[in-house]
Amino acid sequence: MERGNAPAEFVLVSALLVALVLGSVQIVIIGYVRHALTSAAAEGARAGSLVDAQISEATSRTRALIHSSLSPAYSQRVRATVTNSLGVPTLEVSVSAPFPALGLWSAGGVMEVSAHAPLEYAR
Repeated sequence: MERGNAPAEFVLVSALLVALVLGSVQIVIIGYVRHALTSAAAEGARAGSLVDAQISEATSRTRALIHSSLSPAYSQRVRATVTNSLGVPTLEVSVSAPFPALGLWSAGGVMEVSAHAPLEYAR
């Protein structure tokens, strides 16, 4: 009968389990960041597509929503443009943010999301 293997096995199995849990948490964080950016861009596009709204209101609304749900570093590159989608004038809000590689910190890479809303009148 072999004795004394339990501590060594515990270390090996627990290290693998910790890596698996941390990897799963990181995937959830990436999904949260993508959802928060997409939601902020969609709300900014809706706010900017109203009748009396300016395009700058779309970017400021998007930045404010990103500030409230994520770090201000994620709202540095927000762009709003008027496009034509299937013959309908639309407002497109695009966000380029750092890719969260370790928690919310980025080790490089960019995550890009965009959202569209039809304009209530042609600009």
